Amino acid sequence: MTQHARATGLASIVQAAGDVIVYGGEEPYRWAPWPAPAVPEARAQPSELLRAANALVGFTGRDALLARLRQWRGGDATLAVHLIHGAGGQGKTRLAHRVARLWQGEGWVVLAAHHQRDRSVPAEFEVPDFDGAAGVLVVVDYAERWETADLLTLLADMRARAGLAVRVLLLARPAGTWWQSLKGRIQRDMHLVPTREELAPLEQESGITRRGLFTEARDRFAELLQVPGADGVAPPPALERNEAYRLVLTVHMAALAGVLAHDRGQPSPADPVQVSELLLARERDHWEAMSTPSRATPLATTADTMGQVVYTATLTGRLGYVDGKTALERAGIDSALAAGQLLKDHAVCYPPAGTPGPAHLEQRSPAGRGGVTVLEPLYPDRLGEDYLALCTPGHSFDFPADPWAEEAPARLLAPPDGDQCAQPGDGVAVWVRQGLTTLIEASRRWPHLATTQLYPLLSAHPHLALHAGGAALAELAGLETIDTTLLEAIESVLPAHRHIDLDIGIAAVTDRLAKHRLAATDDPVTRARIHEGLAVRMSYAGLHVRALAEGQQATQLWDHLVQTISYAYLPNLALSLTNHAGRLADVGWRADAVIFSEAAVGLWRELVSVDREAYLPNLAFSLTNHAVWLAEVGRRSEALTLSHEAVDLWRELVSVDREAYLPNLANSLTLRAVRLAEVGRWSEALTLSHEAVDLWRELVSVDREAYLPDLAASLHNHAVRLAEVGRQAEALTLSEEALHLRRELVSVNRDAYLPDLALTLTNHANRLAEEGRAEAVIHSQEALDLYRELVSVNREAYLPNLAASLHNHANRLTEEGRQAEALTLSEEALHLRRELVSVNRDAYLPNLANSLTNHANRLAEMGRAEAVTLSQEAVDLWRELVSVNRDAYLPSLATSLHNHALRLREVGRLAEAVTIFEEAVGLYGHLMTVSRDAYVSDYAGTLAVLGDLLIEVERFREAIEPLLTAFVAAHVMPEYAGDKLGTVVELLRRSYAGDAGGVSEMHLSLTGEDVPEWMKHPPTDPAS
Repeated sequence: MTQHARATGLASIVQAAGDVIVYGGEEPYRWAPWPAPAVPEARAQPSELLRAANALVGFTGRDALLARLRQWRGGDATLAVHLIHGAGGQGKTRLAHRVARLWQGEGWVVLAAHHQRDRSVPAEFEVPDFDGAAGVLVVVDYAERWETADLLTLLADMRARAGLAVRVLLLARPAGTWWQSLKGRIQRDMHLVPTREELAPLEQESGITRRGLFTEARDRFAELLQVPGADGVAPPPALERNEAYRLVLTVHMAALAGVLAHDRGQPSPADPVQVSELLLARERDHWEAMSTPSRATPLATTADTMGQVVYTATLTGRLGYVDGKTALERAGIDSALAAGQLLKDHAVCYPPAGTPGPAHLEQRSPAGRGGVTVLEPLYPDRLGEDYLALCTPGHSFDFPADPWAEEAPARLLAPPDGDQCAQPGDGVAVWVRQGLTTLIEASRRWPHLATTQLYPLLSAHPHLALHAGGAALAELAGLETIDTTLLEAIESVLPAHRHIDLDIGIAAVTDRLAKHRLAATDDPVTRARIHEGLAVRMSYAGLHVRALAEGQQATQLWDHLVQTISYAYLPNLALSLTNHAGRLADVGWRADAVIFSEAAVGLWRELVSVDREAYLPNLAFSLTNHAVWLAEVGRRSEALTLSHEAVDLWRELVSVDREAYLPNLANSLTLRAVRLAEVGRWSEALTLSHEAVDLWRELVSVDREAYLPDLAASLHNHAVRLAEVGRQAEALTLSEEALHLRRELVSVNRDAYLPDLALTLTNHANRLAEEGRAEAVIHSQEALDLYRELVSVNREAYLPNLAASLHNHANRLTEEGRQAEALTLSEEALHLRRELVSVNRDAYLPNLANSLTNHANRLAEMGRAEAVTLSQEAVDLWRELVSVNRDAYLPSLATSLHNHALRLREVGRLAEAVTIFEEAVGLYGHLMTVSRDAYVSDYAGTLAVLGDLLIEVERFREAIEPLLTAFVAAHVMPEYAGDKLGTVVELLRRSYAGDAGGVSEMHLSLTGEDVPEWMKHPPTDPAS
């Protein structure tokens, strides 16, 4: 069967085993089976003999690393991510081939994931058979060249079927800013803990030396090339002292060059540059041989022209046929031959991976898709980079430079028609990202490439830097020779807002400029602004600890300025305090956030007293945030007061400028509703929450992209408010809408929205459970998985969420009859909430009381006597909380009393149980006057259990009143709870059967009517 796909997640292809997936062309990545090593022709050009994928020289060493990778493979996590990083030529690809071969032999399926720009991947993918597989290994080479969003999408799609382990091995050169930012995003968005390891030089392993590596490679190349007497080829004189030979590839290049020189009776090259010169000269020999007239079918392309095509291919990377033709035309190749002929001849010298030669070009698709590729680059990367550098005028080596190459990068990479405003997606050539990345990498070793090509190109077209991607932009900022003026030109065109792909690069540029600017000034105002701007960029890149440090520097400087120089800087200090509070909250330091936020509010009040019109929006904003931080540390009464003030201020501002301040009002209404609900004022909360949803819908109708996250949050909160007043069906509808929107948002920007998705999954599971829907446990498990990973990254920030998720999931498991699992999770939740209360009693005492109630229930289900003790502790805590805020906590006390009475009954303390049930009934009766829909089910249920208990102790006459009240209440309950009516009917029949006379008398007294005939029917199970 054939499937058409955009981006096919691992779970989908596991289900599609044996099928063929046909890609449409717009998917962010493609799958391919892990390739087996190819064996090139014996006299192939050096680039083929050195290609890592061909694995011609035996794999050596890395035993300890292979063992560590096995240990990583054997971890408990279903999905794990590991980065292997190191300089180009260190052996990353060879290592991946070794791991793939070993793991395949142990039952693992090994796949390669390629970015959509990698044109070497066939358009069709035959899905392997996963039945019986020990797991799946996914290898991502050049991971740093992926857009961050696409890499996160790939990782999000790695979830396979239950029980199938998935390991993702990333290979990349850098691991600085790029990796720190990506790691943070994986931790926050994927809730995984990625690991990394730098691939150390092979020579550091015991028993391995540069000379040994040289000798092994020399002998192997001599065997392949059939060169006798090569065992006498000596290593280069600088082998042991030149740092370039720390790379295995450089040693192998020297070995191959020595064999080739020996074959021609020439001296071996002495240093790495001479090695590259000799190997590239042999490449040219190959081009000349292919175009010689004596050849049966000589190529039309001369060696000089082929050199320019190879240069172009090395810069652009593989392309589709149409793009390849365009690239050659843009490059201005010195040839009268048509671009199509040049592509065919190049394909003879450098066949695209998996193709026999140029014949495949005859079946090209018009768009260059369908797996047809041209312009296979010169491999390995290091040799290709050397070729670009040696072709470019400005070096001092013997290799002949080509004047054509001096302007070739500008012709290929500059925006067409001198466009100075090229933004990503504005028609810039598809190869620009690859070209810039290659130039930046090559410039690290060849400074003249940077000074004569890269820097002039970016100076003329600074917007091009946006096309390089975050990792390459970070590498550019790290080049020693880059000029501050150029970085400032690039800075001037960077987006001011978040940009998931560029944020890591922007942070690096900002950091480099900040160091320069801080070193150049002692002015505290300038320094404060530099630190503040850097804090913003670090925060956007997910480097929150660094952002916190920079923000603190800014705050201290503004404070110093206010204290020693002028109150004119008070607004700057207030704003810095506001921002610093947010960053403290980002890393989980909520108590500290409150301190700084409180100081900010005080300053804004002072400023408003001086100039109300200028500073009122700042005060309203600061009050809104401060109310949130206060609530999070348990100061709910203060939070309620401030949230009311914030709403009033935003209403005032909206009356003056509705367009400017409507989003702020909508946000403050949502948060005010949350604060009201926290103190039990559910009706008021529902009104404000509904108003907020209406405003966000209005705003989304104007600008969906800008306000969709806010609408999702408002829907999420409004669903909770509806559930609080018993309108479960409406709550479920809105919760489903919120979940759909947050999944959509995560698909666009995982970094920003995955934590919100986890929260909505938790609450949606609750809504589903309220409606009796079995899929509640699935959503609850997904939320729990996310929070466990998140806590492993930032325990302080997310421990409350994990405790709540454990608590809720234990309830869901109980509903599924999985009591033993539920008890384990409930115990864990209780342990965590005791820990949280020890840190902040006011904030977390309600959660602890809730967990005590639920864990007592779980213990009782397993027949554990200690359930009564915990249940009594829960009741005591709820009584304490009700004494502080009756409206907020009365429902929880009623629930806890009901459950405690059940526990007392289970251990035979029946008289105490009756008393506690009667108190619970009284509380629910009061709550029915507040919101009948919200409490009718609990009210009827408690009445029924009280009646049942009175029957058990043979107080049949007294049982009639609670049972008749329950009978009436059950008639107005939701349909899904209608089974309670049948239970009440059965209990009424049992009471009548136990004491017909006494019950008849009481029934007449209570209702004025005789016992109905249906009540006189014998009970189904009189002994129950």
